[in-house]
Amino acid sequence: MMQFSTTGLDFPRFCSALRSQLKQRRGNKAVARVLLSSFEHRLIRFTTVVILLLCCSGIYAAEPELDAYKLGPEDVVTVVVSRHPEFSGDYYIPSDGVINIVAVGRINVTGKTLDELAAIIIEKLSDRLREPEVTAILKTPRMQRVYVLGSVDRPGLYDVKPGWRVTEALAAAGGLIPGIEPSDCTAIITKYATNERKTVKLTDALSGDVTANLPLDSGDILTIEAQATFPVYVMGKVRNPGLYRIRTDSAGLMEAITLAGGALEDASLERVTVTHIDGTSEVFNLVPWMTKGEQAKRIPIRASDLITVPEEISRVAVLGYVNQPGFYTLKSGQKLTLVDVLGLAKGVDDKNAKTSEIAVIRTKDGKQERLTFDLKKFLKSGDLEHNPEILPGDVVYVPKSGRADWDQIFRSLSSVALILNPLVN
Repeated sequence: MMQFSTTGLDFPRFCSALRSQLKQRRGNKAVARVLLSSFEHRLIRFTTVVILLLCCSGIYAAEPELDAYKLGPEDVVTVVVSRHPEFSGDYYIPSDGVINIVAVGRINVTGKTLDELAAIIIEKLSDRLREPEVTAILKTPRMQRVYVLGSVDRPGLYDVKPGWRVTEALAAAGGLIPGIEPSDCTAIITKYATNERKTVKLTDALSGDVTANLPLDSGDILTIEAQATFPVYVMGKVRNPGLYRIRTDSAGLMEAITLAGGALEDASLERVTVTHIDGTSEVFNLVPWMTKGEQAKRIPIRASDLITVPEEISRVAVLGYVNQPGFYTLKSGQKLTLVDVLGLAKGVDDKNAKTSEIAVIRTKDGKQERLTFDLKKFLKSGDLEHNPEILPGDVVYVPKSGRADWDQIFRSLSSVALILNPLVN
C-alpha cells in the first residue's frame, strides 16, 4: 500500500511515479489514465481543504485579541443576521455609546465585546425569529487614545499602544514637571467605560508593582496629582545649592536645607539667614534644633525665600610649643575645653612645653583678658578649673619650659587676638 505525506509534496513528480506504477500493474493505459485522473482530483480537493484549514487556524489564532476588544464611541460595527438582510447593517457608535438596531432597539454597547453584542441581539431577536444567527464584526475601529493630565511636562491626548499602563502613559507625556518628586504624587485613573476612579501611589507604579501600575484603555484619563509646593532658594554652605520646591505641609527652614543635601562641615548653623521676597530678613540659630531635636518649633518659610547658610568663622588659635600650631575652626554648637584644643594641635611638645602655665587671651566686650591655667593640676587631680572651656576667638599659648617673659608674650598674642576676633560675632 502506497504512503505519502502532504508536507513538502512534489506534486508533478508524485503523479509521474503513480502513473508508472499503474501502467505496470494494470497494463492498461486507459484504466491507468482514469484512475490517475480520479486520484488527482481527490488529491487536489484534499490539498485545498488542508490549505483552508491552515488559513482558518491563522484566523482563529488572531481572534483572541479581537475578542478582548471593548467597543466604544467612534467604532463602526457591522451586524449580520443570517438570512435576514433587513435586520443587518452598519452602525456608528456615538458619544453616548447607544446604537439603535432594527427590530432590536437601543443598546448601550460601550465596554462590550463583539461576542457580548451578538449575544444581546440574539436574545432580543428570539421573540421574532426562530434560532437567529447573528454575527457582530468590527468594521472600523476608533482611534485608541488616553488623556494624561496634571503635573506632567506635556499634558494632552495620546495614542494608546497595546499593553500600555500608567508608566508608559507618563513617559509619553514627558514625565513629571521638573522639580516635582514621584514621592509627592498620586496617579488617578478614571475609566472611560465605567467612570470608576482608581488612585495609586506613583512610586508604587514606578517600582513595577502591577497592582499599582494599572492598565489603560482607550478613553481613560490619567491624572497625576502632586502635593502643593512653592519654590525656595538654598545657597551657601550646603551640598547642592539651588532652587527647590518644598511641600506646603512641610515648609520648614531645616526641611529646605535637607532638600539641598544638608549643611557642610564648615557651615555655621548658628547664623542662617532667611531673606523674604519683600526684602526683610531674619537670622536663625539652628543648633538647638540639631542638638535637641526641637522639631515642634519648626521655623516656617515662605514662597521665594532665599536661605543662606554661611561659612563657619568661629576659630581659636593654638600657638607656642605644640606639635601643630595654627588656627582651628569650631563647628556650630561645638564646645571644646583646653585639653580638646590642645588635641587639635596634636598635643604639646613634651620636651620643651611648660604645661603648668598655659596662657589664654580672651576678648570680651572689646577688651582683652589674660588668663593662665595649670594643666598639670587638671591631669593630676581632675581640677576642672584648670581645664576651662575655650571660646571662639580665644588664643591659647603654651610657653617654653623655664622662665617666660609674659609681657612680651602677651604683646605678641594681643595682635593675634585682634586679627581673630573681628570674625567673631
